[in-house]
This record gives sequence, structure tokens and C-alpha cells, in this order.
Amino acid sequence: MDLFWLGGEGPHDIPSWAHVHLVTTLKVPPENLTGLRSVEKIGFWDGKRVSFIRIYAPRTSDEALQIKDFTSLDQHPELVLYEGYREKGSDQVFLQRGRAAPKTQPQ
Repeated sequence: MDLFWLGGEGPHDIPSWAHVHLVTTLKVPPENLTGLRSVEKIGFWDGKRVSFIRIYAPRTSDEALQIKDFTSLDQHPELVLYEGYREKGSDQVFLQRGRAAPKTQPQ
């Protein structure tokens, strides 16, 4: 497994590619994504350039209020609702539920 990160950015709204994947593939109700924030970092996964993403709720705890970039969540994985990556160029997306995500989504 080839894993390498470059750069990183501060918290933003969930990008459209991740929002669409969460709603269509993971069946997360769109209203459950309101107010969530994301942090991204460009890197490589298995030799492919990707954009890593972590999605969290900014007001769940004091730790969440201190999130400055992608690596800030390394110390608080319990805050991550969803995480994964998007391959650059192919737009292949892989997202999974994190520790803080609900186990099942309401129907």
C-alpha cells in the first residue's frame, strides 16, 4: 500500500462530489449533512493522485472546534463521521463511515 500526503487545507463545506456520493451510495439523508464541515489533503494512494477527505460535525465538542486542517483529526478520530478519497482524473470516489457516524441511517 502506497500512502503519501501533500499539503492540506482548513475546514470547508462538504464538496459536491462527496455530498453526491454520501447521498446516493451511502444513503445518508441530505438533511443529515447540513452544517457538517470537511478537511481535505492531496496525496497518493496506491500510486494514484487522490484528494483525501474527512467530514465531521464542528459543534459536537471542544476538540471539533479546534480542527484547523486534515491532520488535526489524527488526534481525534472519534470525531470523524465520514472519510475516504477521490481519485484525481478518474473521479472514482471511496467514502466510508467513521467512528462518529450513526450505525444505521433513518429510512
